[in-house]
Amino acid sequence: MRRLAAAVTLLAALLAAACGYRLSGRVNTLPADAATLAVPAFANGTTRAQAEQFVTFAVREEFLRRTRLRLVESAADADLLLEGTIVALRTTPLSYSQAGAANLYEVRLTLDVSLIDTRSGERLFQGEALAFRDTYETESGDFFSQETASLDRIAEKFAASLVTSILENF
Repeated sequence: MRRLAAAVTLLAALLAAACGYRLSGRVNTLPADAATLAVPAFANGTTRAQAEQFVTFAVREEFLRRTRLRLVESAADADLLLEGTIVALRTTPLSYSQAGAANLYEVRLTLDVSLIDTRSGERLFQGEALAFRDTYETESGDFFSQETASLDRIAEKFAASLVTSILENF
């Protein structure tokens, strides 16, 4: 009887192991021999000054936090090159006070990104028209500082999503 129970348990374990499920977030699709990454400042195709600084900094920090790659300044010294462009940055009022002043805004950031293996020239990741947004309220008329804080939050969301997409090949 014990042998039968052991055999059934073993069979169940083997079937469960072969079912094809795996834990998400455990795959790294970057080349195993890649050790360095260059992330030059994102191109800013908008009129919002310094938007590229928020995005570039957030992306660099996320790669440092989540990968073993070492950041280098020059693409010539890098195994991988991540290039990006901020295509659009729009701030749109969503609601208004009784006095007619906007008090709720949406900030929407649209970006194009590509990751290239500089050794082979192969494009490892391509993302076009990636859109991220955030909302903020303002009662005091402090529009610009609220927009800046919102841009910082969007940059962090974008960086986390981008690195996840690259690492897990989504």
